[in-house]
Amino acid sequence: MIEILEGTHEIIDFKSPLGIRLFNNGEYEDYPEHWHTAIEIIMPIKNGYQVFIGNNKFHLNEGDIFIINSGVLHSLKAPNTGERIILQFSDYILYSIKGMETLLTLLPEYIFISENNDEDRIYSFIKKHMDAIAVEYDQQKSFFEASIYACIIEIFVYLGRNAIWGRTITKMPVYNNPSKKKEYMETIMTACNYINENFTKAISLDDAADITGFSKFHFSRIFKQCMNMTFYEYLNNKRVSKAEELLAKSEYTVLDIALSSGFSSLSAFNRTFKSLKNCSPSEYRKKEDSRKF
Repeated sequence: MIEILEGTHEIIDFKSPLGIRLFNNGEYEDYPEHWHTAIEIIMPIKNGYQVFIGNNKFHLNEGDIFIINSGVLHSLKAPNTGERIILQFSDYILYSIKGMETLLTLLPEYIFISENNDEDRIYSFIKKHMDAIAVEYDQQKSFFEASIYACIIEIFVYLGRNAIWGRTITKMPVYNNPSKKKEYMETIMTACNYINENFTKAISLDDAADITGFSKFHFSRIFKQCMNMTFYEYLNNKRVSKAEELLAKSEYTVLDIALSSGFSSLSAFNRTFKSLKNCSPSEYRKKEDSRKF
C-alpha cells in the first residue's frame, strides 16, 4: 500500500488530479509508523484490523470505521487473512468549500465509529456513504468522481453537525441548552468564515466580535471554548499557513510575504512564524528549497 516513504512521510500518488485513492486491501502486511497529508478512512469488511496512534491501540472489527486526520503519525497491523476498504483523499476537497475550513480546524486526530455505539446514527450514515463510494470507484460510470466528492462532503458535513461540534461545545456546562449550543455554533462559524476570508487584512478582535453581535469579551470566551485556541491564535495560524505556501512556491522577498499574509511588520512576522514553526521564515525557505533538488 505504501509506495513512496521518505522517513515517516508517505507521499501518496493519487494517479489523477482528483486527489482520491480507494482500494480493497487484503494484504497480510503491517505498515510502519508514517503520516501523510491526505485524510484516511479505514473500514474492514472481512476480519479486523489494528491501528496504532501514539500509545493508543485500536482494534477494528468488521464494519467499523476509523478516520485518521492529515499529518497524524500512525501504524497499521493486518491479520493473517482479511480485507478492508481504505480511502485516502486530499483535504483540498473540503478546503475549497466555504465553512469547511473551520470544520477541519476542529477535526481531531482520529475518529473511531462503531455500529455498537450509534446513538446519533453517525455510523449508519457514514457506512452507507462509504459503501456508495466503493461502488462508484469500482464501476467508474459517468460522473463517478462527482458522486464520490459529494459523498465525502456529505460525510464531513454530517460529522460536523452531529459529532465534532457537539464533542467540542458540550464540554462546557453553559452549553447544555440545545438552542444556546446551536446559537454559539453558528456564531463561531460566522466568525471563522470572516477570518478565513479576511486574514490578509488588518482585522481585529473587535471586528470579528462586531459581526457576531457579541461583546468582544463574551466572543473571546466562546471562541476559545469552541476552537480550543484564542481568536489571535487562529488568525496567526491562518497567516502563517499562507506564508508557508508563499515561501515554498514564490520568489517574493520575506517582507513582501509578511505583508501579503496579513502581518503588519517584518518583526511581527518573524516572531510569530518562529513561535509556531520553530524556525525563521528564511530558514523555512532554505529547507523547502533543499527538498526540490
